[in-house]
Amino acid sequence: MIGETAFDAEPEQLRVLVTGATSGVGEATARLFARRGAKVALLGRREEQLRRVVDDLGRSAHPFRTDVSDPGSVAAGVSAAATVLGGLDVVVNAAGVAGSAPLELLDDAAWREVLDTNLSGTFHVCRQAVPHLRAAGGAIVNVASDLADMGVAGLAHYCAAKAGVVGLTRALAVELAPAVRVNVVCPGPIDTPMLRAGLDPANPVASLREKEATVPLNRLASPEEVARAIWFLAVDGTFATGTSMALDGGTSAA
Repeated sequence: MIGETAFDAEPEQLRVLVTGATSGVGEATARLFARRGAKVALLGRREEQLRRVVDDLGRSAHPFRTDVSDPGSVAAGVSAAATVLGGLDVVVNAAGVAGSAPLELLDDAAWREVLDTNLSGTFHVCRQAVPHLRAAGGAIVNVASDLADMGVAGLAHYCAAKAGVVGLTRALAVELAPAVRVNVVCPGPIDTPMLRAGLDPANPVASLREKEATVPLNRLASPEEVARAIWFLAVDGTFATGTSMALDGGTSAA
C-alpha cells in the first residue's frame, strides 16, 4: 500500500470484503466500491445470487459462499477472500435477517437465527478479518439500525441484535485503535427485499405508505444512500472511529 494506511492509496488499490452482498445494502455497497475501482470480495449464502452480482461487476468482484452465523464458514470465507485479494483494507458487515413475533410466541430458533446472523455474524467476521486489517491499517463498517436505540413491539430479537452491534462496534473501536477504525451506520427503514417481505400481503401498498409515514422525511432510504454513508465511514472519514452514524430520515429525532 502507499503511505501508512490503506486510505493513502487510490480507490482502485482498496481490497474490500462485504457480507450480505447478494441484496439490499450489502449489494449496493459492493456495487459502489466496485464502481469506484476497488477489488471486492462478496460474501453471501446464496450462490446463484452471488454469481448474478459478480457477473454484473466483472473481474473486480469475487464470490465466496459464506454463512456468517457459522464460525467455520466465516473462517474459510474470510481467509479465501484475503488470499484472492492479497489482503483486506475494508470490511463491511451488512448481512442481516429479520422477523416479527410477540415475546410469548418468539421461540428459541427464531431468536437464535436473528442474533446469530445479525450480532454473532458481525463478531465472527470481525474476529477473522482483524489480522488482515491490522496489516493494512484498515477499517470496519458495521450495519445496525435505528432500532438499536428504539423499542418496537414484536421485534425484541432484532432490536437486541442491532443494539449489540452498536456496543460491539464501540468496544472494538477502542480495542483496535489506532491500527483499525471501526464504525457503525444505523439506517432507518430502507427499501430492500427484506423490508418488502415484511409488508402486509393483503395490502402491501398501504403497508408501505404506513412505514413511510413513520419517517419525518416521509420516504424510505435507498440502499445506495446507505452505501454512500458506508463509503464515507470506510474511506473518507479517516478521523472517525467508534462513530454511530444515524441515517434514518429523522426517526431518531422525532
